[in-house]
Amino acid sequence: MKIGKNLNSGLLCTNLLLLAAIFMSALSPAVEALTIVSDPGFIPSAKAPLAGVLVVQTDVNSFVSVSVNDGSNTWTHDFYDFTNKHAETLLGFKPNRLNRMTVTVKDQFRNTLTSPIQPAFDSAPLPAFMPPVILVTNNPSMMEPGYTMFRVNNQTNGESSITIVDNFGQVVWFVQSTIAGGGIGTVPTPTDIRQLPDGKLFFPETSRIGFGESDMLGNATLVYNAAPGYPVDGHEDLLTDHGTVLYLSVADENVKNFPTSSTDPKAPIETANVSVGNVVEISTTNSTAFSAWSLIDMLDPTRVDYLCFALEADFGIDPEHANALVDSPSDDSIIVSMRNQDAIVKFTRSGQIKWILGPHENWSAAFQKYLLTPVGTPFTWNYGQHAPVMTPQGTLLFFDDGNCRAEPFETPVPDQDNYSRAAEFSVDETNMTVSQVWEFTGTNSANGYSDRLYCGLVGNASWLPQTGNVLVTYGAVSYENGLHPSAIATNAEMVRIKEVTHDANPTVVFDIELFDPGTTNTNYNGYNTYRSYRIPDLYPHQAIPVQALTVQDASGSPLLQFTADPVRNYVVQSSEDLINWTTIGNPEADDADGDFSFQDDLGDGTITEYYRVITQ
Repeated sequence: MKIGKNLNSGLLCTNLLLLAAIFMSALSPAVEALTIVSDPGFIPSAKAPLAGVLVVQTDVNSFVSVSVNDGSNTWTHDFYDFTNKHAETLLGFKPNRLNRMTVTVKDQFRNTLTSPIQPAFDSAPLPAFMPPVILVTNNPSMMEPGYTMFRVNNQTNGESSITIVDNFGQVVWFVQSTIAGGGIGTVPTPTDIRQLPDGKLFFPETSRIGFGESDMLGNATLVYNAAPGYPVDGHEDLLTDHGTVLYLSVADENVKNFPTSSTDPKAPIETANVSVGNVVEISTTNSTAFSAWSLIDMLDPTRVDYLCFALEADFGIDPEHANALVDSPSDDSIIVSMRNQDAIVKFTRSGQIKWILGPHENWSAAFQKYLLTPVGTPFTWNYGQHAPVMTPQGTLLFFDDGNCRAEPFETPVPDQDNYSRAAEFSVDETNMTVSQVWEFTGTNSANGYSDRLYCGLVGNASWLPQTGNVLVTYGAVSYENGLHPSAIATNAEMVRIKEVTHDANPTVVFDIELFDPGTTNTNYNGYNTYRSYRIPDLYPHQAIPVQALTVQDASGSPLLQFTADPVRNYVVQSSEDLINWTTIGNPEADDADGDFSFQDDLGDGTITEYYRVITQ
């Protein structure tokens, strides 16, 4: 039998989601068991208290698996980098536990060795500034797999943390006040924190000069500078699929004939200095190359709602308050949420409005043609909304804060009688109509629950891809069923994060509360969070080349074996000339630890055969 010689090389496929490696291997005899030449050790992270680095060295290239016993549970993680000097970022520890680690190494021939040395890590209790995470309910079998990530702010003492919890609400990772270091500084408020495909976190840099990335050890770097003259507003940091970052920037501008009140229809007008928004797009290869769109130039500069003057003492007059962006590359457009207009607006990259989704009151004649007409029932308009996203069905999902549920000069709904919700709308651009296809209001007589939450600021609703559930973030709850979260500290706000099914009668499958319900401190202000996300894993599962493919003679047929991340799928191909490749099948998983095998029963042994494995 003839089989190609050893050759390892990376091959980038035309589909950027795929990364392939060619591995041609001669018949490989078994070798003696590998040796650990440097005992395993654990180095705790100085910035991420529930993370650290596992180090171990072997005489030949190997894979590493670690089993952690924390006194209550045992969990395991397998690493798939093939090297002899391992420095593995280990994640998933819980606070206030003594963790003992059992380290096993494995070579490419599946020889294994478990070290008698068991590194230990005594994780500290959570800092006092962090909120208790109260698990209200969970149903793991109906939940989206993964972890929930959010930035929580302690409004009593000003501290904050990026926090990740498991599906029981247990904290498994956090960094205090900053996910930075190295001069990047504290993450601004509000801010969007996202997980990238490589497992790092992406966020707006605090001094508004650009955007940073942090690894899971808390080490951060500035990766993109803001466009000159357009400092970063921390509301949005959207990495697009076409090599750009979309973000929001705020400036001041004098506007003539501006109303002096949104509650008095007879109030005089004046030339006012107001806060105006810009949508900015920068290149990820050259962050100084950018486009910018002025929102006040597109829209009616003198239209106001009840929120425009709400925080005037702190932030001035704010008639727009853009807080979210959606990239729409299929028609070269951008969608922006304008909280203080009670409007979601779509415009082209040439600066032309396509439609306006929101209540019709007080729009001037020039904008009537852009207003979407509601059709069907039930239908409720959006007010003070946050974080629209496109679903796989092409609908628009967002968090409807519901502020006032009225436009000037209608009677506003009092906060204690109001509610916030997740809402999903379908826009028909041809007929310029909008319909409501789904909502979650927190109350459902069919399912027998009533939890009417009013969250007058922040929040988001995100689509969960595996289950089709929706994760709803009530980021600053001031009323629950008409009552303050605390009868003692009536200014205190509570965070509630719920996962619900996407049904006509949604079921709550996960619900956590961030609050101190037993507080006796009248000055206690509670907590808030801008958005939350369900992340698939603490670790990345990128498509990387298979690094340890062996080929052996098995009863006259080539037997291919390799070890790789079991989250990925793999395809085996063969070739006689290294030019023309034929798919011959998929390997079978030998176990749950990433060992795969494939036997080429059609190999006749008369010609030289080369093999490669494609990672999908």
